[in-house]
Amino acid sequence: MVLSMSALACAGGFSPAPTPQVVAAMPDTVPCDSAVKVRANDEASGIRAERRWLDAFYPKHSPYQQGLRGDRTHKYDVLRFDRADGRHASVCFDITGFYGHW
Repeated sequence: MVLSMSALACAGGFSPAPTPQVVAAMPDTVPCDSAVKVRANDEASGIRAERRWLDAFYPKHSPYQQGLRGDRTHKYDVLRFDRADGRHASVCFDITGFYGHW
């Protein structure tokens, strides 16, 4: 499965929905050119939406490492972790919309 730019995490839910078929097909890497867009009004709610998305699409993942990437126009939060089956994985979240808004 390749996520398109329409992958979305927000307080109201997710797109696509985390059905068992979608979760089973999740890639080991979601790169920043296909980042999961996070819609939030502030950093606290954006971080919660990221974590909920990660828990829904990568259940039973290991603790993650986090890194910030970006340029003048886009900010990304990259989370690296192990999947439940032990494979290494990383997900890039586009946090441009809420980055720096407390």
